Amino acid sequence: MLERFEAALGWETLLNRKGTTWRQLDDAAKSGVDRAKALELMLAQPSLIKRPVLEYDGAFLIGFDPNRPWPPTPQAT
Repeated sequence: MLERFEAALGWETLLNRKGTTWRQLDDAAKSGVDRAKALELMLAQPSLIKRPVLEYDGAFLIGFDPNRPWPPTPQAT
C-alpha cells in the first residue's frame, strides 16, 4: 500500500518531517534521504507517514486540513 501511495503522491509528500519521530532520528538516518531510504524509514517507523492518507475514486487526500472539502468535487471539463 505504501508503494502505491508513493507512486501517486511521491515520497517527499508522504514523509512527515515535522513530527517528533523525525526529530528523534539520528542525523545519519535523516541525511541523504532518497526514495529507497524514505520508504525504508516509513516502513520501520509508520509514524513517519503523514496522516491521514485517503483515497476516494482515484483522488488522494494527505494530511489534515479542515478547510479542504472531502470527497473532492469533480472538476468541470
